[in-house]
Amino acid sequence: MGRIILMMNVTLDGCCDHTQVIADEELHQYTADLIDQSDGMLFGREIYQLMEGFWPAIARSGDGPQFMVDFARKLDRKPKYVFSRTLDHVSWQNSFLLKGPVSEEVPKLKTEGKNLVVNGGPGLGSTLAQLGLVDEYHFLVQPIVAGRGPKLLGGVSDRLNLKLTGTKSFGSGVVLLRYTPIR
Repeated sequence: MGRIILMMNVTLDGCCDHTQVIADEELHQYTADLIDQSDGMLFGREIYQLMEGFWPAIARSGDGPQFMVDFARKLDRKPKYVFSRTLDHVSWQNSFLLKGPVSEEVPKLKTEGKNLVVNGGPGLGSTLAQLGLVDEYHFLVQPIVAGRGPKLLGGVSDRLNLKLTGTKSFGSGVVLLRYTPIR
């Protein structure tokens, strides 16, 4: 049975706005290592389109810091499963459009033995958490008060009981908090 790891950046005031986070080499390496341990990634439409508009160009051109080029090429190679009710196709290399409900598609992927990382979106993250489909949470707590933006798991309406399973501090002041659900 596969596993779903939800990784989200969050500011001290609970916001998940990608423009408000530290994204240095050390955090890219952490994410790259997590992706290396997975069979692919899950995205909602918004995060997919945001990433598709940025990373493939870096992978192709090789322009930018080497750690970003390496990260972009790693993302290109990994399977990317994209949930969307509005997209008709996905064009990023190794991307697959999922049109069925999350409640059906994700258990199917887990049954196939897929270990997948969900990178980012509070919409898909909330849906997966609410459905009890997340096996591990990785919250990267940013040393920032954003003052605005979508809230971490803001769509969850039922209480989630979590057990802290690990922590890690990064040089930037970001702190990783790893949790597993208590079922």
